[in-house]
Amino acid sequence: MIPDINLLPKLERRQTTSKLFYLILAAATLLALAFFAWQYFSASNSISSLQAQEANLIQHRDQLQMGLTDMTANQQTSFEDTVEYVDLISYPVLPLITEIEKLKMNNSYLRNYSFGVDSVTISMDFETLSDISKYLSRLKNSAYFVDVQISHVSQFELGNETETEEDFNVQPRQSADITLTIDEIYLATGGTR
Repeated sequence: MIPDINLLPKLERRQTTSKLFYLILAAATLLALAFFAWQYFSASNSISSLQAQEANLIQHRDQLQMGLTDMTANQQTSFEDTVEYVDLISYPVLPLITEIEKLKMNNSYLRNYSFGVDSVTISMDFETLSDISKYLSRLKNSAYFVDVQISHVSQFELGNETETEEDFNVQPRQSADITLTIDEIYLATGGTR
């Protein structure tokens, strides 16, 4: 019989177990380092991308701010231009209304009036067509108006319009729309030349 003498078997087993443990530990450490490196580069790329987006957003914000500043300046200028324009075209209306009322016929009625930049449009009711022509000639002779134009004449009847019988004693009345061009110089001087 040959004696089986193994003087280092326990040491060899221990070395292979410890080598395996160290190999697994080294692999886990390398994987952890690789994971952390990947996380670092991924975060670094995200930071670069976010910084580029931030720069674009700041540039866009500055452009919008400049546009808002321009719009505000234009609105202010537009408002000032509007006020200046209104000051230029403003004129006293009381002398014109007084002149229109003074020149109208006895049995005529001023329905409404509206003022434009350099004209007045009135709607009046008259008894006859000849009253309209007389009123137009009075207006043409007025120093307040440069031009007188009649735009529309219509006829209507006074009283109850639901009756089926015609009343031959009722005269139809005339309604006229007249545009008067204002003599701005005469009006600005207060009615004197």
